[in-house]
Amino acid sequence: MEKETGEKLIRELREQVNDLLAAAQLLTPLVREQGNERDAATLAALHKSLYCMVRTVEHMELCREEKPAFLPRVMDLAGLCREIGRKVESLSRSMEISFTWEIEKEGVLILGDDFLLETAILNLISNAAAAAGQGGTVSLSCKPVGDRCLILVRDDGPGYTPGGAGDDPFVKNQEGLGLGLETVRRVAALHGGALLLENGAGDGVRAALSVPICPPEKGNTLKSPPPVCDRTGGFSTTLVELSPLLPITEFGYKTLDQ
Repeated sequence: MEKETGEKLIRELREQVNDLLAAAQLLTPLVREQGNERDAATLAALHKSLYCMVRTVEHMELCREEKPAFLPRVMDLAGLCREIGRKVESLSRSMEISFTWEIEKEGVLILGDDFLLETAILNLISNAAAAAGQGGTVSLSCKPVGDRCLILVRDDGPGYTPGGAGDDPFVKNQEGLGLGLETVRRVAALHGGALLLENGAGDGVRAALSVPICPPEKGNTLKSPPPVCDRTGGFSTTLVELSPLLPITEFGYKTLDQ
């Protein structure tokens, strides 16, 4: 796909997402006041589709743009992983998986973009959960190793077969290794890090994302993000990245007796 064509496609998809979001916002109060259970379920399904579309567009932007938005600051990567662990743990029952997480150190300072790193880590968890399947197990860990911080995401799925369609980041093969992992690779590269995948030969996959630790120099303290536009567009990053695996109950649907 040519660069100009890809950019036009992304803009068009963004416009469609915005139009659908506006329509959903108009329908929401009507469904709450006058709708029945079927209407509520339909609206929740629409919301889920919107989150899935946002996920696809965001990944396309990260993979296609030569210089994607990168806003690094001194941040606590261990704290970010801890927050992600708590959020995913609360949703693990809905995804019908067993999820565990472990953060070895209270804080690990890096120079990073928290939005991009959260997107990347959640994407690895989403891939792992899809591979593990119903009743499967996924784990997240974060620990400093030398001058780098290592984030490990493991699953107990069937593993994957390298090569074939998976070599193209825009073609999703049967193992689900496609656009999402290319997104993670781009995020890792922006941070001077790397993504490594280790196939468990029938015992799942281990994804290792490593990024440099920020040296303890004067002035390297945690700071609030600079005043920039909201890159989430009002969408929860957690729900966006996990949207393909979550039921509509996580997108506003409630039965009439709830």
